[in-house]
Amino acid sequence: MKYFANQKQKSSSKRKPKFLNVAIICLLAMLVGMLNARAQSITDSLSPIMLEGVGINWTKPSGEEMFSATSINKDEINSNIGNGSINNLFEMVPSMITTSDAGTGIGYTYMRIRGIDQTRINVTINGIALNDAESQGSWFVNLPDFGSKVQQLNVQRGVGTSNNGSAAFGATMDFATLDNSHQRFFEISSTAGSFNTFRNSATFGTGLIGDCFAATISYSNVLSDGYIDFASAKLHSLFFSSDFYLKNKKKNKDYGKLKLNILYGNEKTGLAWNGVPSDMLPTNRRYNSCGEYLDPTGQVRHYFNETDNYQQLHTQLFYDYNKRITDRNHIKVNVAGHFTRGLGYYEEYKADQFYTDYALNNPIIGNDTMYTSDFITRKWLNNYFYGMTFSFKQSFSKVGKKELDNRLTWSVGGSLNRYDGKEYGTIEWSEFGGVPNNYQWYIGPGKKNQFNIYGTLDYSQGRWYTYIDLQYRLIDYHIGGTDAYLADVSQHHLWHFFNPKVGVSVDLDQNRHHSLYLSLARSQREPTRSDLITAPKDNRPVPETLYDVELGYRMQYHKYAFNANAYFMYYDKQLVLTGEINDVGAAIMTNVDKSYRLGIELVSAYRPIKYFTWNIKGTFSLNKILDYTEYVDDWDNGGQIVKHLGTTDISFSPNIVASNEFIVTPVDNFNISLTTQFVSRQFIDNSSNKLYSIKPYCVTNLNLSYCFHTKPVKDIELFFRINNLFNAKYESNAWVYRYYYDGTECFMDGYYPQATINFMGGVRLKFSK
Repeated sequence: MKYFANQKQKSSSKRKPKFLNVAIICLLAMLVGMLNARAQSITDSLSPIMLEGVGINWTKPSGEEMFSATSINKDEINSNIGNGSINNLFEMVPSMITTSDAGTGIGYTYMRIRGIDQTRINVTINGIALNDAESQGSWFVNLPDFGSKVQQLNVQRGVGTSNNGSAAFGATMDFATLDNSHQRFFEISSTAGSFNTFRNSATFGTGLIGDCFAATISYSNVLSDGYIDFASAKLHSLFFSSDFYLKNKKKNKDYGKLKLNILYGNEKTGLAWNGVPSDMLPTNRRYNSCGEYLDPTGQVRHYFNETDNYQQLHTQLFYDYNKRITDRNHIKVNVAGHFTRGLGYYEEYKADQFYTDYALNNPIIGNDTMYTSDFITRKWLNNYFYGMTFSFKQSFSKVGKKELDNRLTWSVGGSLNRYDGKEYGTIEWSEFGGVPNNYQWYIGPGKKNQFNIYGTLDYSQGRWYTYIDLQYRLIDYHIGGTDAYLADVSQHHLWHFFNPKVGVSVDLDQNRHHSLYLSLARSQREPTRSDLITAPKDNRPVPETLYDVELGYRMQYHKYAFNANAYFMYYDKQLVLTGEINDVGAAIMTNVDKSYRLGIELVSAYRPIKYFTWNIKGTFSLNKILDYTEYVDDWDNGGQIVKHLGTTDISFSPNIVASNEFIVTPVDNFNISLTTQFVSRQFIDNSSNKLYSIKPYCVTNLNLSYCFHTKPVKDIELFFRINNLFNAKYESNAWVYRYYYDGTECFMDGYYPQATINFMGGVRLKFSK
């Protein structure tokens, strides 16, 4: 096989990172900084607990409070950025669990909130939709080291308030990117850790120039071999942001602000999506079958370019205008345009494939007709996403130091977006030839127009606060061409959704130490491209509907804060995998009539002294499908065996997700945190069969960070992190395929082990003028 004659063979042994040297340097520098730190008296007054990271910070009534909001600020982000994985930030959100293909959080990562996957979580960046219009997922691998470019992360669990982009079934997440500093600065960061992981970044801010312009530019790269074999990652990102203030100094007029953001990401990631078969977990947890094939002598080989390659460019332009018309009348206007360009492919080695499966004629070599061959294929995604958003908000209030007894605010906003994309496949090489140059065996264009408009009205009087939110969504979706199985997937859909939400809260005392809130919301969500093209033409899925009820109690005192949030999420026509397949054997998503999620989220924070904080988060839930029917392939007789199972558990929905965090601050700016998360058993499918499940796991992480100041360097921050401190061997995701053979139920599966104990340390230097 000449194609592989010059391929460099990768050693199976991995170099051990010199993390011990990094740890020694960090700890010595911490000691020096601590000796220079000014001692603080233990009798210093304690500020009230306002811990955004645990999701219980509130100061004034707002619609977001009706929907279980969590806010994570820049300081918390800096303390938890670690190896650059966005999963490090998500771990601070209640009811959230994360996983990754490579086992380290670098590369392809995934999240679930209340058991709900990321295709049902609405994600925006500065209010601009990030979710892919067709898959409806948010793929942070396309924005490497994105957390370091985030000023604040706000998460609303459940349906949440109206948003731009896809419907929210699990949560609404908005990332606010870095603010442009009015002071000039230069910041560099360097990190090294296990599995040959390196993260480096450099950021420069111009400061305010001429009272009208400020800009920030940042570059990052992340390199890692990954915990799973051949799951390496090479990630690069660029971020640019600028503010231009529209002012007339002579007339003392302020006409608002223009803001331009550019985010670029480029990734090359080794594929590891096959997982590890369960019978191999005890002997080889790092096994990766992606790219594995047999050479002509029958020897097992690995194709080393079995990778995902993708680049994405986001451009956002905003106009913001704030004006206080009178002491009682304030308006805020925001208009934005956006453009996203994505292009990339994943490459695979496909052994012993039929030529006819790629719409090719069987080549003749000599007197022999070749019916099968080994191929190298690329599946491409080439897309554009563009549009505009707007919002207008007006508040009627008084100016004063004390909180107002009454306030009325109304707003209207919306978005208009267009997606133009196409999926297509090319053949890069064939063992026996017979493939034309630049050959595409399938191409499937997709065009999706989305429009939404919403209006909100909130009113507070005394201790009472009410909120109404009405949203209308229109989706016009065209799919054309064929899929990878050469099936015609042409179809057109037009959907209209009306999503109302209402909330009410009451303060139980004048100081707002105790409050109750209740919200009711409905959300409707269209099927994804994959849901639609894999389904039979005569039985395509219909949109899902979610009814969400949230009832909560909040308590906040000087040293203690607590939030209890009960939720009931009732689904009509939820889309789930039942085991049904289409005519080419691909699994299809099926609407089930009735299902629900019922749970309570408990979040508390306790700070008895300035130097110690104790955070606890716990979610306890039931997640059920009513009257569930499953389908299992019958290899003996063909077709499928139908089983009526009644009430079952929804897959990947653990009944318990709990975490405990101790934060110790022995001196100012030196933080030691010990975080433990427990996740109970998760079923891989909807059968509630314990054999097809992910075992409960418990993981502890230790994080140390210290920041001190010198004259030449404004901030010197040192950090060291130990992940999976107690070396737990666990899996956080899996898949299963079941079938009957010789009258016995058999299965194939794949589990995704996460890294055992590993280390990460580094330094961040900030120079400022």
